[in-house]
Amino acid sequence: MKTSTRQYTTKTTKNIRQNSSPQCMIPLPSTWVTMLEPPNSSCYDEALLMCQYPDGYWAAWIPDVGEIKLHSGQFCRMS
Repeated sequence: MKTSTRQYTTKTTKNIRQNSSPQCMIPLPSTWVTMLEPPNSSCYDEALLMCQYPDGYWAAWIPDVGEIKLHSGQFCRMS
């Protein structure tokens, strides 16, 4: 009887790695975050979270830009 040895890539592990994103944090007011896509190329890529709106978005302040509305998928914790 011939046996073959196969290496199976577990899709579950691969999917978990692909789906895990740097924004896995509980946002809190007065926290500096890094924006994943700043509103324009000439502004800072960091923002200060101020408060959360009822719809889940955040009011954030960007130096030299002012207030902006961000969704939690648009930023991650500063490292």
